[in-house]
Amino acid sequence: MAQNDASSNTKITASMHEAQMPLSPSSDEAPPIGATPPQLLAREATEGKRGAAWRLMLWIIDDDPRAVQAVATAEDDRLIHHLLEFIAEGSWANKPFITPRPLRTAYARTRLRTLFLPASGINVARAERVLLHEVNNSHAAIREEAIHLLGLMKSQRAVPALLPALRDPTPQVCLQAAKALGRIGDPTAIVALLNVLPHADEQLGSQISNALAQIGKEAVPALIERYGSSSPWVRWHCIRALGEIRDSRALPTLVQGLRDPDHAAAWMAAKELRHFGKESLQPVLHLLMTVDTSPWLIETTSYVLRDLENRDSRLAPYLKPLLQRMHDSAARTVTPLAAQQALRQIKDELLL
Repeated sequence: MAQNDASSNTKITASMHEAQMPLSPSSDEAPPIGATPPQLLAREATEGKRGAAWRLMLWIIDDDPRAVQAVATAEDDRLIHHLLEFIAEGSWANKPFITPRPLRTAYARTRLRTLFLPASGINVARAERVLLHEVNNSHAAIREEAIHLLGLMKSQRAVPALLPALRDPTPQVCLQAAKALGRIGDPTAIVALLNVLPHADEQLGSQISNALAQIGKEAVPALIERYGSSSPWVRWHCIRALGEIRDSRALPTLVQGLRDPDHAAAWMAAKELRHFGKESLQPVLHLLMTVDTSPWLIETTSYVLRDLENRDSRLAPYLKPLLQRMHDSAARTVTPLAAQQALRQIKDELLL
């Protein structure tokens, strides 16, 4: 009987002990933030304490100004590095991080990224200093994130560090470098972007032409020159960028692109000429008047002329007959004369 009483007392004591212990939060639930001041959390997070780090970050994504201020006024650059590491890899101070659910979302990382943007948290000079150092980090994910943030910041100081990153062994780093250079828009990047283009894959090539288009008018002369490349891949991207920039200096190159020996490049020229509207009409008609008419040239120029006809119905009486002659059996012979007649009539009607 005494033994049974002892066993019963042991069970009761164990039950009372379990009732007093705090329940471990589920990994899908946000643990309580607590009342520790953000300044203290920032200091502890700087030292690599992950518990303080997630509490601080939860305050930040809840838009608590005290937490943002704690990060902004931290004097130790390690805190900025740890934040970058968490955004890039999900770890903190090179240690695994069991992340509360609210910190796993795309929104949380986006909110943390804003701390690096001007007037949003971290001092710009400090943020640039840390990020420029991390461009050479041995972890590709951290290099990629540092470059991404420098692009969002539109950091002119970052350009010399971003140019070598275009040839990084990790493709995603190269993509972010091209994207960042486009956002920054510094003309000194034009040659480096064009030099990488011949060896770029589809994703990087697309990002490079986007970056050149973002740089804008300063890129036009170099793009016109590189259109002379023997590589259809390079010519295609040059035409694409020139069309997106929409500078009239590119018009002769785009018109000549209508007869590019590569069909993809020729169709890209036809597509991009639509951006120039009626400004392209006279050069296209002049092309039909002065070069040998080929079936491919008829297709690309027809695309441009039909688009112009659809945009301005006043051109229809002159372009419809030309388009019909361009597609009849004697097209090679009659097209130059028909183009000349259409141009003269359009000028006589003061439609150009």
